Amino acid sequence: MELSRVLCWPSGTPPSAQGQDPSKDEAKLNAPKLSVVPDKERKRPYRMSVTQKRQRQEDAANESRVYNLTLDTNNLRQQIQQLRELRDAHATRLLLDGQRFEGDVLQLTWTLLDGLRGGTFGLSASKRSVFSSRTHISQHDPGASGGVHQFVMQQGRSTFRRPSFSLKSIRVLAMVDCNTAGEQANEIISVCGRAGGCVVEVLASLTGGIARETIAALFPQILSDEVLVARIIGQRITFSSRLLLFFNTQRRLVQQVAQADLAAALKALHLGESSDFTEM
Repeated sequence: MELSRVLCWPSGTPPSAQGQDPSKDEAKLNAPKLSVVPDKERKRPYRMSVTQKRQRQEDAANESRVYNLTLDTNNLRQQIQQLRELRDAHATRLLLDGQRFEGDVLQLTWTLLDGLRGGTFGLSASKRSVFSSRTHISQHDPGASGGVHQFVMQQGRSTFRRPSFSLKSIRVLAMVDCNTAGEQANEIISVCGRAGGCVVEVLASLTGGIARETIAALFPQILSDEVLVARIIGQRITFSSRLLLFFNTQRRLVQQVAQADLAAALKALHLGESSDFTEM
């Protein structure tokens, strides 16, 4: 069919070519059309070289190590956090134990002082064993200075007649354990034991009458002077004293030491000049 005839056909619908099947024309119209993709837009399969494959394998191994190290680091952080929590719990426990120990020894100190205030310990045999004392009487103690002498109250027997005292202060002077370092800690450990202990300081003002036992215990060098001894016996003196109580970890009093300037108190009585007192 000529193109001019088709364009000029009056009905607007060109007749079919003679002997042509209309269904074939429709099939040709509906058939897929192939398009050509330019080379620069064509996607080609990527093939890695041997070097690239080796690098990828090394990178994979490195990533695996980094991943494992990350897991190990996180695990270590958790362990460190747990150890810190245990450390804090242990420190809290030590603090509570120290406070409980301090309260116990202060209570024992009050019990001892109540017994001394009454003139006798007044304790049962089991409680009296807690206050097992040692004698520390030394007129020439290297640690004493300024006329300070050491004396001790011994198991229900007072050094002075009818003693009375007023407390000024009670405090825990030091508390040590087996891990505490220092010269003072070593001194306390040598007294209380390797497990440690504590020292309670009691400051008091004591008043008492002088007996022959007092002179024999504290000033044995003047016993030969009967005149001076006779003048001293029966006198009452007042002096400030410092009592140190050493407790071990079992809450037992292992040592008690009292310090006082007795020489100055005796000189205040104006008993006369004596070489024995001037040497103190």
